[in-house]
Amino acid sequence: MAFADMREYLHLLEKEGELVRVKKEIDWNLEAGAIACRAQDLRAPAPLFENIKNYPEGFRLFGNTFGPTGPVIQGRVALALGLDKDTPTLEIIDEYSRRLEKPIKPVLVDKAPCKENILSGDEVDLFKLPAPYLHGMDGGRFLGTWHINVIKDPDSDWVNWGTYRHMLLDRDSLGFVANMPQHGPTIYFQKFEARGKPMPMAIALGLDPLCNMAASGMYPAYVNEVDMAGALRGAPVELVKCESCDLEVPASSEIVLEGEVIPERKKEGPFAEFTGYCSSETMSPVFKVKCITFRNSPILPFTCYVKSWNDGGVLTSITVSALLTSVLRKAGFPFKAAFVLPHALVAIISTPVPYPGYVHTLASAIWGAKIGFTRPYLIVVGEDVDVTNAEDVLWCMTTRLHPVAGVQSHRDTACNPLWPFLSRAEKEARQGSKLLLNATFPADWDEADKPLVVDFETGWPAEIKRKVLDQWKDYGY
Repeated sequence: MAFADMREYLHLLEKEGELVRVKKEIDWNLEAGAIACRAQDLRAPAPLFENIKNYPEGFRLFGNTFGPTGPVIQGRVALALGLDKDTPTLEIIDEYSRRLEKPIKPVLVDKAPCKENILSGDEVDLFKLPAPYLHGMDGGRFLGTWHINVIKDPDSDWVNWGTYRHMLLDRDSLGFVANMPQHGPTIYFQKFEARGKPMPMAIALGLDPLCNMAASGMYPAYVNEVDMAGALRGAPVELVKCESCDLEVPASSEIVLEGEVIPERKKEGPFAEFTGYCSSETMSPVFKVKCITFRNSPILPFTCYVKSWNDGGVLTSITVSALLTSVLRKAGFPFKAAFVLPHALVAIISTPVPYPGYVHTLASAIWGAKIGFTRPYLIVVGEDVDVTNAEDVLWCMTTRLHPVAGVQSHRDTACNPLWPFLSRAEKEARQGSKLLLNATFPADWDEADKPLVVDFETGWPAEIKRKVLDQWKDYGY
């Protein structure tokens, strides 16, 4: 299923009972963020705010694109992929992984909805857009929390899509939080700033949700995310040329900001981040905006990160899990399932253990891959464990994890400075640690050595289980 734009996706959400149109006047200053947070906590429909205080009629805010729902938390991700919203998590992951095998190149168009309004020169004023002040501890209004950054490598035809947060600094400037080793920041630091040149960049907001999915994927260098968006859509993404720079953006974007990252630093943050903790103030590169284009009655999307399930957590639980699954399959590892928990710091693998030391080989492959080395915690469990079931994983860890032999730490590894457990010195050095928790029974144990697991599947004869399932409603359930 390929959506023409974000609006088609919102129409589907509304049809499925996953969207609420909030017609009451809402303040961009904290109120919108608080409502979005509460909706996430309750796994309630996503809010579309249609009446923004101090902004013209028609300007709208939309939160919780992929926010948690029930009974399957990732139901909106399933809908975006054209699946039923009750599709089990591992089936969503498998479908996502399968589609990635067939990238589709984009097509260029001459006309686009995102060109309905064009502001350039002295007309550029970012305060004309209802950027929300989301959390009470944030350092300012954030215009870029749910979007794609378009950056072109100056030495090849590689165009990187990523998502890097942007705080509103003044009428034509945004902060650019650029953490190595993310691809876009790497291109900036190593190829533009190192050469004393500004970096052209565009920010596209309000997209077909599969474009956001592709931009959140941690693909290897020189893989164009727009091709992967085509793979997820089963159809090419339509792109249109920018007005002021040699870049191309999705034609159906609600809002596009064009400009360049300059070799200047300004204070940015703090900001409540994907980890569920507030990150510190930083000195970040500056994105100077030269042109703003937008649709009539534009919709500005945002995500409100909190410690519970949120947009980013829901999405990465599918995208990162699917990419990790693909990496392990292509490498030929025997495993059953891979799942990354909502804040993307913990990867859980269920697997057989074909030989002694296998778990360490598996861990090395995961941490050596682009998709894995920013996962500081790796939990390996038996193939009988449901990696998407926290209760099942915790049971396995507290009954099979040897307190000494099952725990291995790795020091001085590459890290993401946003990890909340890092010391100040580790953040500055960009070096942290990783932890492997091996909650599998040793490969050299005989079956007689392994304690018998007791659950509904193993605890009763087949005829009793069948009778109970067939007569379940007759028992009054």
